[in-house]
Amino acid sequence: MKIVVVGVGNPILRDDSVGLKVAERAVKELQERGIDVHLELMTTTDFDVIGKIAGFDGAVIVDGIIGGEPGKVRVMALEDFNPSISFSGSHSLSLPTSLKIGYELFGDEMPEKLAIVAVEVEDPYTFSTECTERVEKAIPLAVKKVVDVVRSWL
Repeated sequence: MKIVVVGVGNPILRDDSVGLKVAERAVKELQERGIDVHLELMTTTDFDVIGKIAGFDGAVIVDGIIGGEPGKVRVMALEDFNPSISFSGSHSLSLPTSLKIGYELFGDEMPEKLAIVAVEVEDPYTFSTECTERVEKAIPLAVKKVVDVVRSWL
């Protein structure tokens, strides 16, 4: 089974970097266990995400989300989101919208298995390479969730 872990975020915007950090650590841990997975890192979730996951049997996307208790980790499916298409060009598509479009246009090429590991963030706006304390403490749990998802697919 070909599996990709995609980390999404900005490495210099405090909690926005959490998706990148979790993806890198999870892939390292999986590879140390002898599990072959591919790592992709992205700073946006526009149409590019389709190209990053197409051709794989399984994809785990790791990203920060806003709106809940900072540090909470969720494992979600695409169906858990309500994709909305409200944009003025292709640069403001949400992750669920981009994925929905990918599955509608390229269904056979898209992963049969898809999971989104989301970490609730506190401050995704301040320039810093360090996450806030609550988000930093959530990283090991998020890594474990990614590892558990991938292992459940094998």
